[in-house]
Amino acid sequence: MVKKYILFFLAIFYFFIFNNAAFSQKWNVTVEGYLSGIKVGESKAVFELDSFNYSLKVNSTTTGITKLFYPWKQEIKILGKIENNNIKPSFYNISDIRDNKSGHMEIIYKNSTPIIKSSFPDHNNDTRREKVSKKLLLNSLDPVNSLILLGLLSNKTNNCNHEIKIFDGRRRFNLKYSLIEINTDTITCKLNIIRIAGYSKKELKKHPKEGILILKKLSNTNNFYFPTKVRIPLVIGSFYVTLNTNLILQ
Repeated sequence: MVKKYILFFLAIFYFFIFNNAAFSQKWNVTVEGYLSGIKVGESKAVFELDSFNYSLKVNSTTTGITKLFYPWKQEIKILGKIENNNIKPSFYNISDIRDNKSGHMEIIYKNSTPIIKSSFPDHNNDTRREKVSKKLLLNSLDPVNSLILLGLLSNKTNNCNHEIKIFDGRRRFNLKYSLIEINTDTITCKLNIIRIAGYSKKELKKHPKEGILILKKLSNTNNFYFPTKVRIPLVIGSFYVTLNTNLILQ
């Protein structure tokens, strides 16, 4: 169960750095994850923006004593474009290895709809859940790209009162954000995870339903917020993520 939360909540907070001008930038991003105050994982990412094309590569692993009992590695790759203050993702791939077991999910986008290009275990053979309908998939995003959209919308409206459709390759849910507090360069939001379709019975019992997210405006741009902290209450404790960025090429 810990792997699923690390996979989702560590992975989705890497991709929040960009500017809508024609230029080239490269960022190093470091993410640390804590469960009940104990560091359980870390991630190193490189985000590149060349004109309006973006790419992201993330490598994550468990750390410390967690790594001894739960050895796990993960890689995420994403490609897309930024047009007219909106995003057009083209590619999403997430793969992980635990002990001798491996898995992956690869999604491409066509006509504003995510399409599973490859998966292991094969999603077509997953009897634990009902398949998500094409109608529900329209205008949904993978978890990482959804937060890029949140960064844009939060800047445009100066709040985080938004609801975004998500499809992670198996489950369809909405991320609903509600404003708690706004300061000079930060926005604190309540996160509600609204389950729509594709959940197994076990996931319905154990997957989180809410959390707290803090967004911060980038110091070198005026048109984008990115998340610096997230806290998710779990059955086994509170999961907490913190993110730091470093511009290495401009």
